[in-house]
Amino acid sequence: MHSLLQRQLKKCFGTDLPDDPSLRRLVEMVDAAYTHADVDRAMVERSMEISSRELHDRNEKIAAAEKKYRQIFENVSEGIFQIDPGGKILSANPAMAAIFGYPNAETLQSGITDIGGQLFILPGRWEEILREVERHGSITNWESQMRRADGSLIWVSKTIHRLPGDASDAAYLEGTLFDITVRKTAEAEKEQMQQRLIDISRQAGMAEIATGVLHNVGNVLNSVNVSVSIAVDRLRASRLSGLDRLASLLRGHERDLPTFLTEDPKGRQIIPYLASLSESLAAEQREILNELSGLIQNVDHIKQIVKSQQNFARSSGISESISLAELIEDAVHINAESLERHRIRVDRDIAENLVVKVDKHQVLQILVNLVSNAKHAMRCSAGERILTIRAGALSADPSRLLFIVSDTGTGIAAENITRIFSHGFTTRTDGHGFGLHTSALAAKNMGGSLTASSEGLGRGAVFTLDIPLVADKLKEHSWKAA
Repeated sequence: MHSLLQRQLKKCFGTDLPDDPSLRRLVEMVDAAYTHADVDRAMVERSMEISSRELHDRNEKIAAAEKKYRQIFENVSEGIFQIDPGGKILSANPAMAAIFGYPNAETLQSGITDIGGQLFILPGRWEEILREVERHGSITNWESQMRRADGSLIWVSKTIHRLPGDASDAAYLEGTLFDITVRKTAEAEKEQMQQRLIDISRQAGMAEIATGVLHNVGNVLNSVNVSVSIAVDRLRASRLSGLDRLASLLRGHERDLPTFLTEDPKGRQIIPYLASLSESLAAEQREILNELSGLIQNVDHIKQIVKSQQNFARSSGISESISLAELIEDAVHINAESLERHRIRVDRDIAENLVVKVDKHQVLQILVNLVSNAKHAMRCSAGERILTIRAGALSADPSRLLFIVSDTGTGIAAENITRIFSHGFTTRTDGHGFGLHTSALAAKNMGGSLTASSEGLGRGAVFTLDIPLVADKLKEHSWKAA
């Protein structure tokens, strides 16, 4: 019997319980109730003990997670933030404060009340971000130039997403940002160095082309000197002096001229002499005119060479309309003397009625380099020396303009097909490795490409310049891609 029930019965009946069956059944029922109550209480206590322990463990885990999150939030190198749509910073970690030059997150939050006006350099940039986030729900790796607390400028990459608010709170934005100033600075320096390299390479190429032009002009001037010397020698040896003596003789016989011409032995020789002198002077005139004609052609040749050089030296970056055939001829003229001296035949497949709008300087620079390279590749070739230039729009893609320059020269080894475009790489003992490198950069600058192919050493080479085409007047002159 339950001890508590025993104490209660003893108080009421003493030591002896009346012998009443009904009373005994009641006592048994109360005893069972006490026993069940003890079991229930024990179970409740056990449950409370377990729940208390679990709650304690859960609280410890939550505290550990919060501590870990707080450590990450405070120690991570990227800025973490929450911002309301009005541009007020709701929360930020120390890294974000450090990125913008503030001593701590609290100072950043209190100091920045309008992120769009205080941190962004470009007006309306924050509003643009808000529109993009509203439209897509988030933005990733957006780069912007922003202002630090001391007024200095930095580049920042941001990832932001929108969190919807509940009934009591409005929606807000949260995200991360990185300081990418070092990378952007390095990219800018790399671009400047590349542009400087292009300028240096172009100057070197210009010097080489100028040297070639002067050489070509010098050779033409040799022909000019020969023509002038011949003309001067002809004039010095002219029989015009005999005509002067004849005039003096006739003036001495003005009074008896008829008698002198018919009876005097000297006078009778005058008419045959005049006929002979006329023939001689006519021959001299033809010879001098022939030399002067050659002189005019040579002077015109010099003018064409100078014109080509002037076209080559014009500033780049400006697209202009030009005949494709004229562009090719300018490139050939600059190398004309060397091509002729090395007995190189130039074949052309060009649409004469094709007028295109391109950066003339850049294209001409590339073509001059390709023609010059082909000339050097063939100058020691024992076989037939043929330079072939094709130019036109692709039938498969009319928006692209192709220049194909092929030669029958020494060819290119397979391992050098791509290396030939590297800065400073050359297979020529007298080369500097600027030409093809500069040409490849110029092609890329125009949104195109310059590639090379060859079947091997001794089997010639093919260079293909592919650039965007803006045609003013296109006729049917296109190819299928090979």
